[in-house]
Amino acid sequence: MSVKATLLKRGATPDHSFSVAEHDFAYFLKVWHYHPELELIYMVKSEGTRFIGDNIDRFQAGDLVLIGSNLPHMYQNDEAYFFPDSKLRAKAHVIHFDPGFLKTRLSDIPEFRQIHMLVERAKLGLIFSKQVVRKVAPKIIGLSSANDIERMLSFLEILAVLSKESNAQTIASPGFVNHFDQAGDSKLDKVYDHVMNHFREDIQVDQIADLVSMNKSSFCRYFKRTTQKTFTEFLNEVRIGFACKMLMEKQMGVLEVSYYCGYNNISHFNRQFRKKTHMSPTEYSRQRV
Repeated sequence: MSVKATLLKRGATPDHSFSVAEHDFAYFLKVWHYHPELELIYMVKSEGTRFIGDNIDRFQAGDLVLIGSNLPHMYQNDEAYFFPDSKLRAKAHVIHFDPGFLKTRLSDIPEFRQIHMLVERAKLGLIFSKQVVRKVAPKIIGLSSANDIERMLSFLEILAVLSKESNAQTIASPGFVNHFDQAGDSKLDKVYDHVMNHFREDIQVDQIADLVSMNKSSFCRYFKRTTQKTFTEFLNEVRIGFACKMLMEKQMGVLEVSYYCGYNNISHFNRQFRKKTHMSPTEYSRQRV
């Protein structure tokens, strides 16, 4: 996956404040991208790996995620979706809306303060609880067939429910989002691109420092200051994220997954896996039978 995100156009038509789409594909488009519009995606039928900012996790039917303005993301279906004889489908309801929609039209209405806060929180990406999904999923599905007035009122009601969800979990790290907002700094683009494409190899900090023309100590300070984590922590997150994907797919055993994801020491792999998931690789695999 290339980390140089592509800017895509996701705006509404001139006569609408937001866009609504029903996706029904053989698989989702594998493009690491971003757009100014916020994206609310309700997953109806699909499985795979979700990349949002520097977060790598699984997605499945029933997920409801709000992706903030200009936050890079990609939904990658499992390998089985790409088989020539596959009958699997990737279905989702997707809403795109400009962050300025609320600021320009509803900024003076006190009742919409919580929705303003929701938009701010969405900068890191938000995934909502199953309880909230049950409340808003029928409304999201019904948007496509509603008339303009009904659609607007229902959309505001959806945002109101989401804004009251105190248990929504943030997805990307502040460090990643802060970096992406800093135009003109290409160092992390090079680092992310190299790691995503070579994480299975033996990657040394000195090697990465050379890649961005810095000495080791300067690079370590720079990476920590920019991302709020060490380079080693970031590398382990990427490796363990892919390990989780492979264990879910059950194509390899724990030892094979360990080596495939760049760990030559199974004990070290187990420690790092437990640190991220709070369970051993074997326990993780068993829970996803």
